[in-house]
Amino acid sequence: MVTSATEVVLLIAPLIITAIVWWIAISRTRSEPRRLSNAYWLLVAVLLATQALADLGVPGSGALLILIVMAPLLVLGLTVFLILNGVVMLRRERVSVANLLSLVTGLGLIVVIAAAPMLIRSGNRWLITALGIVLILLGYLGFHFVAFLGYALVYPRLVRDRPADWVVVLGAGLSHGRRVTPLLESRIRVGMAEQHRRGARLLVLSGGRGPDEERSEAEAMAEWAIENGAAAEQVVIENRSRNTEQNLAYSSELVPAESQGLIVTSNYHTLRAATLARKVGLPAQAAGAPTAGYYWPSAMIREYLAVLSEHKIVHAVLMLLVGGPIAALAVAGLVAN
Repeated sequence: MVTSATEVVLLIAPLIITAIVWWIAISRTRSEPRRLSNAYWLLVAVLLATQALADLGVPGSGALLILIVMAPLLVLGLTVFLILNGVVMLRRERVSVANLLSLVTGLGLIVVIAAAPMLIRSGNRWLITALGIVLILLGYLGFHFVAFLGYALVYPRLVRDRPADWVVVLGAGLSHGRRVTPLLESRIRVGMAEQHRRGARLLVLSGGRGPDEERSEAEAMAEWAIENGAAAEQVVIENRSRNTEQNLAYSSELVPAESQGLIVTSNYHTLRAATLARKVGLPAQAAGAPTAGYYWPSAMIREYLAVLSEHKIVHAVLMLLVGGPIAALAVAGLVAN
């Protein structure tokens, strides 16, 4: 009887914990979709639910667990994909640190994949311990990236039908210092379409003048928008900003108080733009304009690194909490032996 009661508790407890985590994740996401922490709550909820369903023997529930077991093969496939994508980026885009991110990430993964078995075969306990610590920290970053990427894909669908009284289109670099690029055209087109679909009264075009540009991005955007059907009396220019946070802060001064809006940017930038809008107090959700498929992986890695940089102290502390105790125990064991 005691054994039976224990089994029931062991069966029910994970379900209760899973339900609580799901309730927290959904409540937080519904109340404020722009919270980046929603990503981690939702990923943990999915993992707990998958494990709970597998424990109950629900058919098909082990699919995600199989993917987790196959993680090494998935990492290898991801490595090949990133390297090939990096080569395509080099052929189609100018050489820059941002455009090399997928290639560099792929090559970095190759180094880890190649070094791991070599270090293990060496039999050197210090090297094996160091490898273990590195893999734990990479696991933390991998969890964080999967959560970020997943929520970046989910977020636009959560806010697709939110009302908007105005639309802010974020600028990007100009071609030859004066003309909008295809990427920027895509943002403006989506901004105009969303303004029409949501009945917004204002179209704010936001972007200052870069050091290599003949005029502000906002002026070039306004010219293109009006030439392509935007009502001139509804177009507002914000031409002082130098980065996304300034885009949003300065645009907030141009829109009516006590109103809701929409930010339009490229699809890879949507989630970060939304979180920055929350940071500066701009009451707006975000929507993404389509981007060339080959460009997306490097752009998403860049966005992820930007998010890490914006919260570097938090992540440094968390990585220390995750890896520190394990490292200390491992080193203590090595010294004792």
